[in-house]
Amino acid sequence: MKKLVSLLLATILLLGCLAGCAQDTATTDTATTDEGATSDTTETTTGTLPGEGEIYCVIMSLGQLEFFDALKAGVNAAADDLGAQWYFAGPQELVPDQIVQAIDQAVANQVTGIILHGQTDETANAIDNAIAAGVPVICVNTDIESDRLSFIGCDPYNAGVGQAEELLRQLDGKTGTVIISSALAIAQPSAIANLAGARSVLDEVEGINVVEVDDTSDANVAATNIGAALQANPDTVGIIGQQAYTAVGAATAVREAGLTGEVVIIGRDRDEATLDLIENGEVAASFAQNSYVEGYIATQWLHAYVNDRLKVVENYRELGINPLPDSVDSGSIIITAENQEQFRAKYEYNVTATN
Repeated sequence: MKKLVSLLLATILLLGCLAGCAQDTATTDTATTDEGATSDTTETTTGTLPGEGEIYCVIMSLGQLEFFDALKAGVNAAADDLGAQWYFAGPQELVPDQIVQAIDQAVANQVTGIILHGQTDETANAIDNAIAAGVPVICVNTDIESDRLSFIGCDPYNAGVGQAEELLRQLDGKTGTVIISSALAIAQPSAIANLAGARSVLDEVEGINVVEVDDTSDANVAATNIGAALQANPDTVGIIGQQAYTAVGAATAVREAGLTGEVVIIGRDRDEATLDLIENGEVAASFAQNSYVEGYIATQWLHAYVNDRLKVVENYRELGINPLPDSVDSGSIIITAENQEQFRAKYEYNVTATN
């Protein structure tokens, strides 16, 4: 009899749990973005997600480049998970004053948080002003010395070291001139560190002579300037391109010089043109950073920060305590002919708020 009663009680409890779960099960609603796209949004019975009403802003220059699609897609995915909105802003050229203006405008818009692609030290004061105004900022890709909460990005010095080491592996003992092409005139902190990392390796190798070339992050400029460096240095054995599309310019210069197959090219990032060159053998390898992960984590961390979810101590914001890691190295992925096909998928995103 006792066993029967226990069984009945257990059955009642189980049915109650199932009923409760059924009531808590999320329903699917369709949200429409400002671009007319629709997406399925999972909602609880209360009709809200934890980030509903929040707006995040991604700020960078040169945002039209394919390179930034991964960052935008990462922010987009995190915003979808949270039920938040987002948009991106900034100039199409690297103009520090206009980046500052974009930061100031985001603060004026009272956004929930800013994900800043750190490209120039001139943005430091604007970052500090945003923090002082109560708008948290996380830097990605390149760190800016400021009051920002955290930095998430590929350590550019380590990336340069990796590129140089991969080039030496591909050269297999062959020596001569190595051309390093980067955006030198812009003096972007990450470009300087990237170059320093590569030189720290190559300058120690007997028989390797390093020549620096400015490509201004433009494939056409890279082709012209690398081509001139090839003519001036007929013993060139390798090229390291440290900006998006530099490998494309390098391959063009090598092809026009009739040196395809004789000069090893190491590139940066995962744009389609670079992947094509890796597939056909004109580029030996490319180092791609995890921009998607940087954008996703930065958005999630900003949400957690403003909603007091990071229980290192109670009331950390009021106490002026930053619970986030100071910096996180998101690392690089080496793309070669063997794995390039896996990086062909295009990143997709839908902007859901306006500037």
